[in-house]
Amino acid sequence: MSEALEGIDAPALRRWFEHALRSLVSVREEVDVLNLFPVPDSDTGTNMVLTLAGAAAAARDAGPDAGLGALAAAAARGALYGARGNSGIILSQAIRAVAEEVRGRSHLDAAGLTDVLGALARGARAAVADPVEGTILTTADAAAAAARALPPGAPLGDVVATATAAALATLGRPHESAPTLDGEGVDAGAAAFVVLLASLALVVGGEDPGPAARARLARATLGARAEAAAGRGPHLGASRNGHHGVVGGGDLEVMYVLTAGADDAAGLRERLRAVGTSVAVVGGENGPGEGLWHVHVHTDDPLGALAVPGTMEQICVRALAGTVDGAGVVACTRAPGLVEPLARAGAAVVLHPDAAGIARAVVDTGAREVLVLPCDAESAAVAAAAGAGQERAALALARPRVRVVATRNELDVLAAVAERVVGQAAGEQAAGLEDRCAAARTLAVDLGDAEAAVSRLVRPGDDVVTVVLGAAALAAPAVVERVRAAVAAAAPDAEVVVLDGGQVRPDVLLGAQ
Repeated sequence: MSEALEGIDAPALRRWFEHALRSLVSVREEVDVLNLFPVPDSDTGTNMVLTLAGAAAAARDAGPDAGLGALAAAAARGALYGARGNSGIILSQAIRAVAEEVRGRSHLDAAGLTDVLGALARGARAAVADPVEGTILTTADAAAAAARALPPGAPLGDVVATATAAALATLGRPHESAPTLDGEGVDAGAAAFVVLLASLALVVGGEDPGPAARARLARATLGARAEAAAGRGPHLGASRNGHHGVVGGGDLEVMYVLTAGADDAAGLRERLRAVGTSVAVVGGENGPGEGLWHVHVHTDDPLGALAVPGTMEQICVRALAGTVDGAGVVACTRAPGLVEPLARAGAAVVLHPDAAGIARAVVDTGAREVLVLPCDAESAAVAAAAGAGQERAALALARPRVRVVATRNELDVLAAVAERVVGQAAGEQAAGLEDRCAAARTLAVDLGDAEAAVSRLVRPGDDVVTVVLGAAALAAPAVVERVRAAVAAAAPDAEVVVLDGGQVRPDVLLGAQ
């Protein structure tokens, strides 16, 4: 045991992130089972771990010479990129608020930490469009208020201990979402926040317990509250093993990272409130008119949530009622119109796939084995490189076994998602899907070549011809009738299925079987 700290400098901040991450990992499942709000999908502990992993990894990468402000800024950016779910979004904004508060400081004394706790509480509350009491927001407020109420000159250890005790006391208080919590229970995000404060108390006190002792301390912090929640069993629900309903509208979770100005981000938050719930747009400007934001919403209109100004990356959409029986599935696509049907069919969907987005979706499946379905050669190469960048910390924690399937285009991806065998091992399933894709006949063609392409592709005995319309084809509706006529001439008994893909290229994607 080292001496207790009188102030928090950059090394102490880095130790806090590492200590808090390991403590939260040790109670992740206990926190997951507490998860009831905003959706009872049993992943808040996991989401908080993955978000904090992004912060801790970025803090490590900042290097040993980074000062307090630089270290906190790096951690905030790492948390923003790594944020998962509603709880992770709130945590990332809270860390950003901490970074803004410590800018220009070399260390934090007791008064400085009190200021930081206040900034953290304000940042957490600012992260959500419609704050709900009885959640992590209430817990962060209580911790900040308790620290402010101490007499001037109180030592650093007293500030942390008092804030932690006040936060712990909020667990189990009435939640505004009483129908969800049935008038009882502990908010999972609030429980995770208490673990983070308890970790800070150990760092400030100079304690560095080993993994087993750290796990015992973290569980002791939650105490009987977590045990009582775990005892309620199936009532808690879990989207990963049987979903029990969504609080408010929206069966799909949409998340992405956005580069845009503050005005655009503020306008986006208001527009998202019209298409969904659990709305969060967090981040900040790096300069006038340019900033980095993480966007989260539960919605039934994913395209409405994606109609935004600015540049998007890590665009991931998944059904809140997903399952991890057997292998998880990550579907890549460049066709916005296919996002919703793929997600509702059980895939974690990555639109305009990038490496970080694919790695994020792999983890978000919650599966130990994951099939990644590229939509073209470029996304296949990106999938192979996924996890080498900012998502490596999340993948290291989740440790999934990933298999990139040899799907060639959106039609292969659609077929693979529709024909996957739930419960089958990833390797066995991938081999079957690849055999099916290798035998499939598809053509990507320009708008003017669509009719001629039908004659090259379609055979008299075909049963189904699938047509995925790109943006240019959607603007020229007559092309569909011409394609239908060409199919009727080539295979009179074939059914024509038309899908509005909306992709930039190709103009038309044809498949026959």
